[in-house]
Amino acid sequence: MRILVAHNVDRRRTGGMSRIMEIIHDEVAAQGHIVEWLSAEDVPPRWRGSMVRAAFPWLVYQKARAAARAGVPYDIVNVHEPHGALVALAQKRVTRHGVVVTSHGVERRAWELALEERRLGRGGPGLRTRVVYPTTSLWQSHLALTCARLVLTLSDQDREYLTTHLGVPASRIGRMRPGADQAFAAPATRRTYASADRLLFAGTWRHNKGIVDLVEAFTTLARRHRTLSLTVLGAGVAPGVVADAFPGDVRGRVSTIPNADDCGAVATLERADIFVLPSLFEGTPLTLIEAMMSGLPIVATATCGIKDAVEADRSGLLIPTRSPAALDAAVERLLASRPLRESLGRQAHARAQREFTWPKVAREVLGAYQRLMHQDLRQASVAGSAAG
Repeated sequence: MRILVAHNVDRRRTGGMSRIMEIIHDEVAAQGHIVEWLSAEDVPPRWRGSMVRAAFPWLVYQKARAAARAGVPYDIVNVHEPHGALVALAQKRVTRHGVVVTSHGVERRAWELALEERRLGRGGPGLRTRVVYPTTSLWQSHLALTCARLVLTLSDQDREYLTTHLGVPASRIGRMRPGADQAFAAPATRRTYASADRLLFAGTWRHNKGIVDLVEAFTTLARRHRTLSLTVLGAGVAPGVVADAFPGDVRGRVSTIPNADDCGAVATLERADIFVLPSLFEGTPLTLIEAMMSGLPIVATATCGIKDAVEADRSGLLIPTRSPAALDAAVERLLASRPLRESLGRQAHARAQREFTWPKVAREVLGAYQRLMHQDLRQASVAGSAAG
């Protein structure tokens, strides 16, 4: 099988999306399939920035079309949802078996949530974004999702949304999940759960990650517990941006660590006692799976792929979105009970080992590709028999 993976992200594997796509397709390539890439590095400098919304879809189409014209079309093109419209509309001309659109969180759902945040007075998009985004990007996502031969989602909530709101048949929706390297399992073997002073948040410092609620909850907790600290891993912004979000009296207990390789991330997870992720919207966050693999007790919101990964009160504590008070209360439960920390951490590690290893999740993606290819070949065979 010959596969083109087209995602407008940096291939240095510093972000969750690039790591998920690349590690899964490394496993696919190891099975003897040919995987080629189109990524952010392939976009000419003059087309970057706001122009990329139009430029990247065109680059995907051009690359797939050139291969088809050369007589070596890709069997499958896997393209990120916001950039998949053009190639999905033209898929019969540029692929053997069709376009697979990967959604790392359905864009329309994220947009509706952002508008709701604005109505609630919790931030949200400004006027320019409210005008530009739907006209330049959102419509492309809709076409990509509804025209693709297969949509891979990172959450059951997205699957349901696609069927009920966009009319995508369930038979055309598959699942992609993140995994964790076995290096992240090492801290679980050494973890004693004796301390509970060090909270860890791992993710981009942006609104949909629940940072407003995190700041409020940590501020309240830190004022009650003088030894409590918070580490922010992989914020993607300057340390001062994170620090300035917190009041001056607790700011000194907040530290930031930039995106690291696996060794650095493992070390950071091992130093932590409790993992917190109060996201409003996600796919299934890779950092959550890595925290589970490391045996950390989890406090996270019951939304999107988080609630698919974490079993409530078994492998983590799930709380409502937009609830700093619930985050505060859940962390307090863990601070007060070493047995609860240990039980949740051990169960989180066991679940990650069982369900979220890279070989397992890659087999699921490869299986989806192969089913699509075999379905196409069967249809061609039936059509040929009927014509004969």
